[in-house]
Amino acid sequence: MKWVITAGGTGGHLIPGIALAEEIMQRGEELIFISGKRPVEKHILRDKPFKVYHLEVEGFVGRPFKDKIRAGLKLIKAYWEAKKILKEFKPKVIIAEGGYVSVPVVLAGKRLGIKTALHEQNIIPGKANLFLSKMVDKVFISFPESKKYFPEEKVIFSGNPVRKELLLPRERTHKGIGLLIIGGSLGARFLNELMLELSPRLFEAFPNLYLIHQTGLEDFEWVKGKYEELSLLNKYREQIKIFPFIEDMGWAYCEADLVIARAGATTLAELMALKKPAILIPYPYAAGRHQDRNAEFLARLGGALKFNQEELKEEEFLETLKDLLSNSEKLKKMKMAYEVLKMGNASEIILSEMEKLAKGV
Repeated sequence: MKWVITAGGTGGHLIPGIALAEEIMQRGEELIFISGKRPVEKHILRDKPFKVYHLEVEGFVGRPFKDKIRAGLKLIKAYWEAKKILKEFKPKVIIAEGGYVSVPVVLAGKRLGIKTALHEQNIIPGKANLFLSKMVDKVFISFPESKKYFPEEKVIFSGNPVRKELLLPRERTHKGIGLLIIGGSLGARFLNELMLELSPRLFEAFPNLYLIHQTGLEDFEWVKGKYEELSLLNKYREQIKIFPFIEDMGWAYCEADLVIARAGATTLAELMALKKPAILIPYPYAAGRHQDRNAEFLARLGGALKFNQEELKEEEFLETLKDLLSNSEKLKKMKMAYEVLKMGNASEIILSEMEKLAKGV
């Protein structure tokens, strides 16, 4: 069977799509991946073992009228390009993981009579998925709370696909206290600035700290330079690992006792799958403040603490961070909180349901 995965914008959309693509390839079936042309999309999808197409799309929400006109023209062009790709490849199924690129691909697929589905990663859906939900055949959700936003007869609770490589057993390479900072695929300037401010005092309190910092593509050189200015890289060169984007997240999670992150859906799915204690600082400008709802879910569960960016006080945050890093029992309790989750294999659920749909079962 031939499949199309479409996703774009951020790693939160792309990573679940890649997880599905890997599962399809393991089954020995054919697929193509359709994404946008932003640097982060090209970076994350480079050197993948499947064919990738990039379409030029832009967002509409919150933009001036002239920019909306330009975005509309690009959408029309992307629709015709997507239609041409689909007619040549002849897939049975299209699965949209979100992002504006999903819109022209799904529209073209419906026009060609291809079975379609979307997968919503967050509790509160994005506008593109709300729009597409009216025309796709199935809607897969990652949190039961999302059900109310979509046509009830189409909804299936699947969870969020996680790459299998993250679940492989790994051996830790250090003997210290592991702290992982991830601002998402686009990075997070606030998290970068916060950790640069606090890191000298963290290393003073924990000389055995092993720090892994994903900065995002745009901030990498700046953050690395700041660590050098603080003389931390000279003193703790083997204990500080800085990346624009972490390719091997399985390694990064294995090294970490605690994770500091935004609250994107992919990050939450990975934290839940790996049972990692976390401090979450939701991105306050995410559409519909959906990251707040994501973070609240893990905070209620007990696996994470939530700090609001607008109200965060550095000293209070530092004391909380030091308390967790010095208290293995608290971290163990947070890890145990995840045990109540009974998550199925999201990739298998989505692919199985779409196979049935394609076969008319």
